[in-house]
Amino acid sequence: MNARAGIEGTLSFQIMVIDSTVADVRLKSSRGTGIDRMLAGRPVADALSLVPMLFSLCGTAQGVAAARACEAAAGIVPAGAHQAAREILILGEMVASHAWQLAIEWPRLMEEAPDPGILLGIRRRVSALAESLYPARDWTRPGGGALKPDAIALDDALDHIAGAVEALVGAGFEEIRDGEDLARWSRRTGTTAARLISRVMADDMAGFGRSGVARLPGLPDRWFADRLSADPGFATAPDLDGGPAETGALGRAAGTPLMVALTGCFGNGLLPRFAARLVDLSGLPARMRDAARLLEAVRPAPPDSVQGITGSGAGSAETARGRLAHWIALNRGAVTTYRSVAPNEWNFHPRGAFVRGLVGLPADDGLRRRVDLLIAALDPCVPCHVMMEERAGA
Repeated sequence: MNARAGIEGTLSFQIMVIDSTVADVRLKSSRGTGIDRMLAGRPVADALSLVPMLFSLCGTAQGVAAARACEAAAGIVPAGAHQAAREILILGEMVASHAWQLAIEWPRLMEEAPDPGILLGIRRRVSALAESLYPARDWTRPGGGALKPDAIALDDALDHIAGAVEALVGAGFEEIRDGEDLARWSRRTGTTAARLISRVMADDMAGFGRSGVARLPGLPDRWFADRLSADPGFATAPDLDGGPAETGALGRAAGTPLMVALTGCFGNGLLPRFAARLVDLSGLPARMRDAARLLEAVRPAPPDSVQGITGSGAGSAETARGRLAHWIALNRGAVTTYRSVAPNEWNFHPRGAFVRGLVGLPADDGLRRRVDLLIAALDPCVPCHVMMEERAGA
């Protein structure tokens, strides 16, 4: 719905309605293993420079996950300052991704005009983060590139991002503790985000799409390495102990008072998912500030740190949509195998949160609109197509 078709592919949903009930949901994805074919045989340095450019969305997280996978294969542990700098880049990308939803997608769902101005301002500041940290743009270099923080430029960017986030979400959101607070805030706040929350609550859609699908926990990179290396199919149909799982803002925000209250009433339905995105976005500027306090100028890693390496390893990174993991196998410094699993494969699994949240629900005139809301709440990173088919029962 919000990405160009490319190496990422597309996603199609066929919703089967029988006797006014959603009887089946079938997913068809054109996402494949194109990245493996494109990177196989390349020197590792070439592969790392290429990975961020292959993805129209989340390119920074993809690049960091790739760098971390190479570091795991080579036994390299980056200095703390490099880890903090990468965290700033990842969190900035998450801000921009969330901001796209609030400024462009959510107004569309509300049949309102988008607000591209505030989004463009955020994107400019986020795109400037890399240069303010790594002037040589070598942040994907294993072990770390030439980190030279520009404190003034970084501080200016973080100030603007914090102000823009508050303008998008609405003042006072951080003080909300439960559903009643959320309802009052949504009625008095003039942002699109508040109006969407208010409509979901007023139209009795708070629990729509809820399911018993587990949240993906904070698993170590080794867990992903074991599964991606052993089973090529894990990249397209991942599982957690034999079952599907959901990843994203809902899990990251799970421990906050508001999310404890909302999930206790509505599980992983629409209201908790949309509210979790606001909780996640509202907290990102402070997390970026915390990471900035850990920065210091450090020497770059040796230029031959991964040259000639034979081994394998996995690396992961958070995105606005959830956890991303890459696994790489190297032979004398060249890529032999490359696999990755993205949030899409978790959240839009054939037995996952989207499918299980719809099957069995009544299909009335408002179903398509609620389906669009559920897709937006889970936020696929590829273009989506929805087809609804009605049949009479046996």
